[in-house]
Amino acid sequence: MLDISEKNFEQTIEATLLVGGPDASTGSAGVAAEATPGPFGKFAPGGYRQRKPEDYDRALCLMPNDVLNFVYATQPKEWEKFKQQMGTDAKDRLLKRLASEIQNRGTLDVLRKGIKSDGCTFRLCYFRPSSGMNEALQKLYEANLFAVVRQLKYSEKNEKSLDLVLFLNGLPIFTAELKNPLTGQTVRDATRQYCFDRDPKEPLFAFGRCLTHFAVDPDLVYQTTHLQGPQTRFLPLNQGRNGGAGNPPSRQGFATS
Repeated sequence: MLDISEKNFEQTIEATLLVGGPDASTGSAGVAAEATPGPFGKFAPGGYRQRKPEDYDRALCLMPNDVLNFVYATQPKEWEKFKQQMGTDAKDRLLKRLASEIQNRGTLDVLRKGIKSDGCTFRLCYFRPSSGMNEALQKLYEANLFAVVRQLKYSEKNEKSLDLVLFLNGLPIFTAELKNPLTGQTVRDATRQYCFDRDPKEPLFAFGRCLTHFAVDPDLVYQTTHLQGPQTRFLPLNQGRNGGAGNPPSRQGFATS
């Protein structure tokens, strides 16, 4: 029997994001096989990791283990210097400093410029090198860790959850609410959910914390960079169809794929 549920739509998106990474599905769609992580820099760029909702720190708005593992792998000397100064408080101090810098400067600026703490400087991502000639820079770029979390509980005040959240090196960058017209809801219901059921005062929804929030169904995608309750403005993110709005139909999968 064809599965038309919203959950299946969610599983399909997750499975697609995991392709090329160590958690890629090996069985039915959306079911990720368990895998032992390999060394950083060995995964195909774009291959996401699968994370659990409980891996997320609601107070810090971070995936702490991914942040720390990225720093350990890409900046070991700076981390050792920092650890010698801070001792057993090093992890907590770095994570709290990062959370504070994101709150004050925004995620994009932190990703571009990194952070400074107690005389140490840390990068939070590495951008694509201008060429592949420098092997060291290429390995740092490939060490970027993208992750996807389904049904992420984002608030310290309640148990509400987001359908999908995407992370880069432990920092949340995109959220998505998914709907399926075959179950009676469309992308418009997703935009209304952001406008009326997602409190912009929540830290994860603060302007500048996530780069974009997506409302998605199998046919259409809308996006916003600034959640403002009922005043939130969503813009279409579609390819167009026959000179009009929407997306061309797909013979395999969803039109929004």
